[in-house]
Amino acid sequence: RGIDLVVHGFANDTDAERQYEFFEIPIKTGKFQRIKYYEGLSTTDIIEKIRSEPDSDDAPQIVKSVTKANSNPQWFGAAIAAATDNSATIPTDPVPFTLRQVMEPHIRKATSRRDLALEAIRQATGSSTFDKVLSQFKSSSLMEGDFAFDTGAYPLRDALLRSMGLPEGTDLSRLHENLGRKDNALYTLTIQPTCFQNSFDKFLLDVCAPHFASLFDCEEIYYQAFPCIRMVQPDEFSIGPHADVAYGHHPCSVNYYLPLTPIGGASGLFLESRPGSEDWHPINGDYGRLVKHFAGAICTHWTTENKTDKTRVSLDFRLIAGPMFHELVCGGSHSGGQRDVYREKEGYYSVCRRENTQDGSVWRRDGSLLVPDARVGFPWTVRNWDKILQKSSEG
Repeated sequence: RGIDLVVHGFANDTDAERQYEFFEIPIKTGKFQRIKYYEGLSTTDIIEKIRSEPDSDDAPQIVKSVTKANSNPQWFGAAIAAATDNSATIPTDPVPFTLRQVMEPHIRKATSRRDLALEAIRQATGSSTFDKVLSQFKSSSLMEGDFAFDTGAYPLRDALLRSMGLPEGTDLSRLHENLGRKDNALYTLTIQPTCFQNSFDKFLLDVCAPHFASLFDCEEIYYQAFPCIRMVQPDEFSIGPHADVAYGHHPCSVNYYLPLTPIGGASGLFLESRPGSEDWHPINGDYGRLVKHFAGAICTHWTTENKTDKTRVSLDFRLIAGPMFHELVCGGSHSGGQRDVYREKEGYYSVCRRENTQDGSVWRRDGSLLVPDARVGFPWTVRNWDKILQKSSEG
């Protein structure tokens, strides 16, 4: 027999966030339910309570958990969906008072985690150096902006389709119309990522590195060697309010966000322009017309449940100026701090340097392409693809 139910205890909210990558697959497939714990309730009581709940349609118990998880107002995505009556648009200019009330506890939690993580890095680094580096970073043009690029010269989407084993011209926004196609595509990508990674690396060196250096003059840039790939189908949820420093990322990392399908409304990403401004605004755009950069390590950002009828597919990756990369120290050993697993061993960041030639400056990567690992997130976190593919084929 297979496993019908797993009960796992988290020490607190921070512990739950720290272990997110281990539960990413059941969370994204709607098979994860978080239950409040208190002294008078044992794990045995929880299991017995779940088993004893009536099941009128004789469906497996896990299906009932899906329904409850998706409607649980403690989940940010479900709370926003309920407050907006499952609308495909999210009003932010201004945010209605009732919606703001729903968002507030989640925003406060994210803000607290960000502040604790930053203070831990400040203590580890030393206040003088930390304050100088953060002040320099916040006063730069790296905080937020966008640009377009030539999809003919840099065919990222076509390269991704090839690496995922999908036919040329596949409409990724309709991926959900074919049962199991998303998981099969991502599985294929993990087997043959090189075509896409070559295309991505060229785009980063030719386009993103010069753009970054035009906003913050430097000769060395550390960049995420393989981007995070987000595929959020209708009614799926990605992640609630957070700043990336609360997951261990460098405070001066700059997020680049590149949609491969049209995004906007409930399928988009919402962010604040500066830490604590809470002037929530969405990223709206389409492939080639928009690459958004923002200070995602220190600026809170979030998504909600995708209540549009289209799958959202996007890339996101991080760049850090070389001097800043080295100046700030991991705060994981201090109270409220998070381990910077992205810098503590090689493999997540590549480094490129500017070289001056007769035809102008070019950016060149040190070393070979790096093999993506679990730090990149799903699908690289999957350990048993047979189980995932079987589940997706069964619906």
